[in-house]
Amino acid sequence: MSLRSSAIVAVSFTALIVVGAIRWREAVPRVGHQSIPIGLLKESPGELVETTLIEVEERIVSNDPFRLSNSPSSIRYSPSSDNVGFSASGPLRPNLTLKAIVGGPPWQAIVDGIPGQQQGTLVRAGSAFDKLIARAVTRDSVIIQGPDTTWVLSFRRPE
Repeated sequence: MSLRSSAIVAVSFTALIVVGAIRWREAVPRVGHQSIPIGLLKESPGELVETTLIEVEERIVSNDPFRLSNSPSSIRYSPSSDNVGFSASGPLRPNLTLKAIVGGPPWQAIVDGIPGQQQGTLVRAGSAFDKLIARAVTRDSVIIQGPDTTWVLSFRRPE
C-alpha cells in the first residue's frame, strides 16, 4: 500500500468515527429537567394522615367486596349465637334432608326442611323456593344454593 492510499484510509476511518459519534449522541433524546414547585402543606401531617384515613375508610366501606348491598348487615353479630340458626326474621340456615331420588334423567328429589314448604317437597334442577335454588339433581345428590351457603345433600351411608 502506498502512502497516499494509507492517508485516504486513515482520513476515511477518522471521518467514519466522527459521523458515528455524532449519530450516537443524537440517537438518545435529550431530556430537559423541569423544576416542580412544591408548595407548603396547608395541614399539619397529623391532620393530613387523619383525613386520608377517613377517605380510605369511606372508600373501602363503599366498595365492600363481601357485601353486595354495600350497607351494614341488619343482624348484629354475636359470637354467643354463632351456632343458633334463628333470628327475628326466621331461620337463617334450614336443616335440609334428602329423603329420596325419583325417576331417571332428568332426576327429581324429595327434600325435607325447605322453609315455607311442606315435608317431602319435590325438587327439580332449577326449582326456586324463596331464596333457595336447586342447582342440580343427580342420581345420588342434590345441590341447593342459598344467598350465602351451598348445600350438597346426599344419602347417609350405613356404618
